[in-house]
Amino acid sequence: MKEPTGKTIDRMIQEYKIDTDSTKLVKTKKAKVEKNTRIYKVSRAEPPTFIIDTPMAREIACYPHLVGESLEQRSRKAAAEALPAILELSDIERKRGDSEVVFEQILRAAPGYKLQDIAPKVLGSSYRTVYLRPRYTHKSYRDHNGVVQREIEIVHQEFSEFPKGKKIVLVMQDTVASGRSGEVSINATLKHCQETGCKIEKWILYGFISEYGLDILHRIAKQNGIAMVAFAMGNLTALSSNNYDMPLYGVDEAHWQKAHTLRKIGSIIDRTSLKEYMPYFVPGSDQPGDWSARQRNLFNGISHEPGDIVGHLNNSIRLIKSLCEIGGFEPWQQQIAEKELNLLQKTLLIETSKQSA
Repeated sequence: MKEPTGKTIDRMIQEYKIDTDSTKLVKTKKAKVEKNTRIYKVSRAEPPTFIIDTPMAREIACYPHLVGESLEQRSRKAAAEALPAILELSDIERKRGDSEVVFEQILRAAPGYKLQDIAPKVLGSSYRTVYLRPRYTHKSYRDHNGVVQREIEIVHQEFSEFPKGKKIVLVMQDTVASGRSGEVSINATLKHCQETGCKIEKWILYGFISEYGLDILHRIAKQNGIAMVAFAMGNLTALSSNNYDMPLYGVDEAHWQKAHTLRKIGSIIDRTSLKEYMPYFVPGSDQPGDWSARQRNLFNGISHEPGDIVGHLNNSIRLIKSLCEIGGFEPWQQQIAEKELNLLQKTLLIETSKQSA
């Protein structure tokens, strides 16, 4: 396959309104990152927002066939690049007597971003961990749009490590699409702060983040006098009309299914990164996918349970086939889609045989 030329990339930027003008390369002073990791500051009013562009984030975003151990390895490697940079760029001093770093783990999916695997090497033992499990009251795969689908309840919370009478730097890794799970989780934590005499002075986000979801969470931060810093993996994503799919760029497939009209959407991404994504990304596909379903092992707060890898693979196949049927793919985009469909089918065979073994 011929890689898209500079002219083709320019045309895609125009057609899908991909924002490549709002990124500026930043260098870390202390945090050492690999040569092929790039960090960009997004020029938006607030909150301070950075994009951490790693080859691992790109592979996760472009290849929904990456599941289980393959996904974990890449997430862990991306987290190893991200965490030291997050601490430096968020201006977090490691040892302040009146302040505590608290990792808020949103169960079941968020620990799949793997910051907690890197934390002991970077922070030693100077951090705490709390657990919350918000759960949608109705099954909502690819639909976080209706009032009923957006209803979430907290079904488990574990705050035993939460400090008392301290200033808190809250680290939240999550997939921020509609922002609902983050909204419910921060509200539960704010309630706990009132009970323990704590104050969240800084709230750090890390993961796949949509611009829409970030705005929702930043509004809550502002209302509560919390400084927020966001670190998006690869790009600050677009969001489809179902408030779920987070494409780099492409046709909003959910909108097409409802209205049979084309809605074209694009992310905020640096042009250098876009050039590396474009030969591998299926336009309109969901970068994080069903994040919990892609994982082998999920902690629900009480026990561990398997993710629905087979379900994720089947759903990814259906979405990409639907995007192909909508039409409008150029030959090189069709080739990308066919290649990924082939890899998804192969992975599905492997995973199905594992289940029946």
